Amino acid sequence: MPFVTVATVREVPPGKAKQVAINDHLTLALFNVEGTFYAIDNICPHQRAPLAEGDLAGRQVLCPWHGAAFDLASGAHLSPPARRGVKAYPVRVVGDRVQVDVAP
Repeated sequence: MPFVTVATVREVPPGKAKQVAINDHLTLALFNVEGTFYAIDNICPHQRAPLAEGDLAGRQVLCPWHGAAFDLASGAHLSPPARRGVKAYPVRVVGDRVQVDVAP
């Protein structure tokens, strides 16, 4: 699947996140860190918390329920209680559209 438009640049201001759904079966968390966009799976592997609701700490997101940290670029988990990371997706900005590559 090619890149899919998930938001406009204005919809996700710097320091903020947005939950986006793609094809009814995939929900991503889209983050804007000082103008650079990142996309990861939205569900924390610990207890299924929505990562788009977590706090940003630089290029990391902290799970809103139990504080597990994830790297936005790689999806790697950086601290417990999560025991594994989440998938990270390539992101590009074309004009004012934020696009994510959700190819397997």
